[in-house]
Amino acid sequence: MKKLLLSIFVLGICFLELKGDNVPNRFSANVHGGIYANEQAWIIEPEMLWHFHKLSGISFGIELTRQYNQPNRQAIIDGHEAELTNNERNIGWIVFKPAIILRTPDLWLNTCDDMHLWLQTSAGISLACPFSNSLTYEIREFNGNMGTTIAYREFKNNGLNWFYWNSRFNINFSFDRFILGVGYGISNFDYYSCRRNVILGNNIKFYVPRRELSHSIFISFGYKL
Repeated sequence: MKKLLLSIFVLGICFLELKGDNVPNRFSANVHGGIYANEQAWIIEPEMLWHFHKLSGISFGIELTRQYNQPNRQAIIDGHEAELTNNERNIGWIVFKPAIILRTPDLWLNTCDDMHLWLQTSAGISLACPFSNSLTYEIREFNGNMGTTIAYREFKNNGLNWFYWNSRFNINFSFDRFILGVGYGISNFDYYSCRRNVILGNNIKFYVPRRELSHSIFISFGYKL
């Protein structure tokens, strides 16, 4: 069954390739930059697109995202005050994102045919890998107001989710080979999956926000190859 579906998909692409409009620039490269609207995290994603048809194509992007300005999450571990190490306060991910792209015909183009405006959407999957799937706490001992680090404790996370879906909606403007876009993204990506099932030394579950859909806003810069 899987081979049949794959054959239908490949034949469909070949049909669109033969029947579709001529596409002078079949490949383009984009860089997306933005933030998660419901999370203190930035996004940078280089992306390659193959336009096998004037109104459709496929893409592959590699998203790099990381939180910023997160607290040190103090806790009591083994009877001592403890806090997250500096390099683990902010969660980071690398996400591989293949997708199918659909776009509208030009909503506007100038008389010289070198400026275009169109809408575009994409739907795909996200294969996510965290920078760390554990937490490291710095155990501190205080003498008055002076604190010294006496040990480190690592706590593993269980049940990491790495497979998600994503979708984007954006409006693009191009001048000659250059493309500028702005848009919105939605996904079921769980930013806290790498910490959702961490049990600290005092048998208390590490607190993370409840799971919800991820929303992002971005701008993109591209070039038709």
